[in-house]
Amino acid sequence: TLYIFAACNVITIPMVYCLYPESNQRTLEEMNLLFAADSIWNWDAEKNYKLLVQQNPELVQAAGRGVSVVDPETGIRKQSRNLSLDVGAMKTGGSESEDEKTGTTHHEA
Repeated sequence: TLYIFAACNVITIPMVYCLYPESNQRTLEEMNLLFAADSIWNWDAEKNYKLLVQQNPELVQAAGRGVSVVDPETGIRKQSRNLSLDVGAMKTGGSESEDEKTGTTHHEA
């Protein structure tokens, strides 16, 4: 059983190297271009990908990381997002005092 498992692992290494192209840090549009090759070999897929990117740069640029052409729910072009981690500041437009954060109130007698 150990030898069968070892043989399967040894066969898997070149298979993954030759048949599976690198897909890390690529958008879905880039993945479509990557798998558009007619060949099963990794190096042919990468050559075809580079050729398609040179022929269609607008596909890759429009789908850049963090950039969306339209909002899928409304169909309207997205605006830049506020990346502040302070939720209270986003709601009120400024920073909250310590009393507002804890929810305590002070009453004058």
